[in-house]
Amino acid sequence: MLDTYQLLIFVAVVETGSYTAAARRLHLTQPAVSRQIRLLQERLGVRLFRRVGRRMLPTHAGERLVETARRVTVLAQRAEEEMAVLRGEVVGGLHIGGSGAPAWQALAHLLSPFRAAYPGISFHLEAIPPEGAGRALREGRLDVVVSEERSSERAVAGDLLVGTETVLIAPLDPHWGQRKRLPLRKLPDVPLILPVPGTPARNFIEEVLSERGIALPSPVQTLEVADPGAALPLVAAGLGAALLPHSLLEVTPASLHVIALWPSFTWPLYLVRRSAPASRAEEAFVQFALNKGQSLLR
Repeated sequence: MLDTYQLLIFVAVVETGSYTAAARRLHLTQPAVSRQIRLLQERLGVRLFRRVGRRMLPTHAGERLVETARRVTVLAQRAEEEMAVLRGEVVGGLHIGGSGAPAWQALAHLLSPFRAAYPGISFHLEAIPPEGAGRALREGRLDVVVSEERSSERAVAGDLLVGTETVLIAPLDPHWGQRKRLPLRKLPDVPLILPVPGTPARNFIEEVLSERGIALPSPVQTLEVADPGAALPLVAAGLGAALLPHSLLEVTPASLHVIALWPSFTWPLYLVRRSAPASRAEEAFVQFALNKGQSLLR
């Protein structure tokens, strides 16, 4: 009979692409991961991985095994959780994805009180691009994702986690002076540092301004960054101003100036998840985040 522990390690190697990364995820040593994969291959009588450059990729046999291995490990986890329920506990592991600096800041505020409330639940955190959230959830590589985009894919739900005030972050220089508020209609005159086109943050900004009949500055007047949080050091260097959620600036650096926008609008963050929770640990996190998120993240 196959060993669920070896299958868990096998899935980790498939998902991370190396023995070293799998060992780091599972809090094991690299030789321990290598040994368990060797024993699993001997048990099955087939090679499960091939090396391509620095990555370990599954062979045809490995590809055939991976979905079954995922199902078996999930079922084993559920069995442990059911027994924990009988003891009055919630236990298990969660794979949580974050997309963008605002998402990671939200997770930083959520995970500490959640861990205090559910000490039997462990976390694995992974940075993920917004377009990869739906697939990672469907394949079971992630349980939940905090993102600036609500997914529209089948069997994936997106709930508003929190909405925070959007502000203009400007360099602290004489041009901005002591300005406290800026009308949105003045934004086309501002040299902006914007998220790159096609990202959730850029789509959100364009949609809000378009609804108010406001166009963004020309590309000549703007700089573009892949992550909204990357704009902060560029603003501090005097290269422009940035539209960001106020929550990113819990303590405003001395080199930055925060300007309110009028009319105001909120920057949304979503909790993206499978429509049906796969574990009690996942269900506990979703309920905790949606019930406590507004108070913890504002």
